[in-house]
Amino acid sequence: KMSLAPAVYLLGIGGIGGFFIGYALKKIAKILAIAIGVFFLAVISLSYIGAFTINHDGIVELISKLLDPNQAAEVLMPLIANLPLVGSFTVGFLIGLKKG
Repeated sequence: KMSLAPAVYLLGIGGIGGFFIGYALKKIAKILAIAIGVFFLAVISLSYIGAFTINHDGIVELISKLLDPNQAAEVLMPLIANLPLVGSFTVGFLIGLKKG
């Protein structure tokens, strides 16, 4: 006889964790958005005045590696294996964002 306890546990943990993370993220989103904006403005400004250089080719190479189908499968397989946890986390996260 198959037990539902592991699935219920994963759904509960994912949903509750997602809710709290979504709620907290919404509360700090404005501060986080301002901080990220200031950071990128500083990086772009320092690069513009020549304080350092940005390796644009390296950024493009990193993004193409992330979008490579062979490497994308390595990222997606653990997500698929943990689908109940990921799904309930996503639902909880969205509810937490809405309630925040």
